[in-house]
Parts: sequence; C-alpha cells; structure tokens
Amino acid sequence: MAKTVDVDQTRREIRHTFSLWDIDPSEFEILWEEDRSSGRIIRMPGARVRYMRNGQWQEVACYGFPNRAMNLRQCFLLLERLRIAEQHGVQYQGLTFTKEVATTTGEAARKESLMDAYDILGVSPDDPIELIKDVFRRKSMYYHPDKG
Repeated sequence: MAKTVDVDQTRREIRHTFSLWDIDPSEFEILWEEDRSSGRIIRMPGARVRYMRNGQWQEVACYGFPNRAMNLRQCFLLLERLRIAEQHGVQYQGLTFTKEVATTTGEAARKESLMDAYDILGVSPDDPIELIKDVFRRKSMYYHPDKG
C-alpha cells in the first residue's frame, strides 16, 4: 500500500503553498466531507480546499480515496501543480462553492473538530494567537459585514 502523508503535514504544506501564492490565511479553508442525510453528522473521507483568488472563491476537492489524509493530499498536490503551472503561463477558471460547518461529540471528535476549525480559518494551532484572532475577525467581517 502507498505511504500516506500525515494530515498535519499536508495542512502545513497547503499553508506554505498559499503563502507562496500570496494568499492570506483568511482567504483559504479546508473543509471535510460529511453526510447529514440520516439526521446525524457522519464524517466521510472526502476533503475540499477553498481559496480566494482575484476576488473569487475557488475550490479543489477529492473524494476518491478511502481516508481524509489521502484525499487532502491529492488536493494539495493539485494546488501545488497549479501554482507551478501558473509560473509557466497556464491559466484556468474559478469554480463555485458550498459552505458547511458541523459540530461533533466525543474526545477524539472534539480534537478533530478543533483542527477542522483551524482548517476553516486557514491557520495552525502553532500560529500566534494574534494571527488567529486577526484571521477570525477578517473572515467574520467577510461573512457578516453588517456586524461591527
């Protein structure tokens, strides 16, 4: 079986790729696939990465692998290739998006839910608290400009 790269490592690499792309942490987020059809939230293996480019949200998603780590890794690999391709003159169009946030229970689920919150913000638990608060404030103002 192929080696799976740790989700935390892929998160760091996504943040690094976006910094090379000059995308602010408030302008990208990692979202996880969920099934809500049964009335319960069931965590699925799919991964989506949304990011802002030229004032428009774009999204990369992968649902084809059996776990989150592999799906997120595929999203990262595509983003990295897009960044490299842009350096060589390749152009592409933006896509639409859907916004979903979920709450879960249990100790492991709470830890994963906290990491999901960091992903949505586009920050890391290792980032300075001032940066995390700034990103949260900017994203809050983006989604709720009427609240000041």
